[in-house]
Amino acid sequence: MAKRSGLGQQFYINNYDLSGDVSTISTLATPREALDVTAINASAHERILGLADGNITVVTYFNDSAGQEHAALSGLPTTDVQLSWLMSGTRGDPAVSMVAKQIDYNGSRGTDGALTFEVTANTTGTAPDWGNTLTAGSDTHSSAGATGSVDNGAATSNGLVAYLNLVSIASGTVTVAVQGSSDNGSSDAFANVAAFTASDAGAKERITASGAVERYLRINTTGTFSNAVIVVTVRRGTAQDDVSL
Repeated sequence: MAKRSGLGQQFYINNYDLSGDVSTISTLATPREALDVTAINASAHERILGLADGNITVVTYFNDSAGQEHAALSGLPTTDVQLSWLMSGTRGDPAVSMVAKQIDYNGSRGTDGALTFEVTANTTGTAPDWGNTLTAGSDTHSSAGATGSVDNGAATSNGLVAYLNLVSIASGTVTVAVQGSSDNGSSDAFANVAAFTASDAGAKERITASGAVERYLRINTTGTFSNAVIVVTVRRGTAQDDVSL
C-alpha cells in the first residue's frame, strides 16, 4: 500500500449502493472515553480507556430514482443500519464497516442550486471495524462458487469480525462463507471461518469468529440461488482489542 487519493471509493448502507450519490464523507470518528484514574502519588494524569464510540456523517446528492439516495435514507428507520465505506473496488483494500442508528436526513438547497442531504449515523453497542474487503466492491454470484483470495501476509490468532451486505438476490437462499487457508489452497484446502445465510435483499449481519485465522481468506457461496450481489468486509482481531473475540 502507498499514499493515495480519495478517488474511486464506494459506500453502502444496507442493500443500497450509494457510491454514485455520496458527495462527501464529512466525518468518520471512532473516539473512546478516557477515564481519569489519577492517584495521589501520581505527578501527571493517569487514564484508562472506557467506552468506544463511532459516528459517521455523509453528504449526498438528492436522487429519487429507484434504489438510490432518497429511497435509502429518507425512511429514517428505527432499526439498525449497516454501513460500509470502501477505499476502492479492489479486493483486499481497506474498508470500515459499522452497525449504527441513522439519526437524521437534513436537506439543504445552496445558492448555486445544489440540493444535498446530510446524514449522520451513530454506533449501537460496537465500535466501527477497520479491515479489508473480501469482495471487489460488490461481487455478483450467479450461482455457487468461490472468489479470488486475499493474502494477509501471515496467520493471526485472535479471531475476526465479518460484515455482509446482501445488495440483491434474484431467487433462493445463499450461504456466504469466509474461508481460510495457510497456502491459498495449494495443499491446505480452504475451510470455513464464519458464514452468513440470507435470502432477502437488504439482509445484513455482523458476525465474529474466535481463534486462529489463516493467512489467505476468500468468499465461498453455496446454496440454490441466482444472482446474489454481496459486499463482505473483515477485520482480524488483535490481542489489543477492547473485547476479545
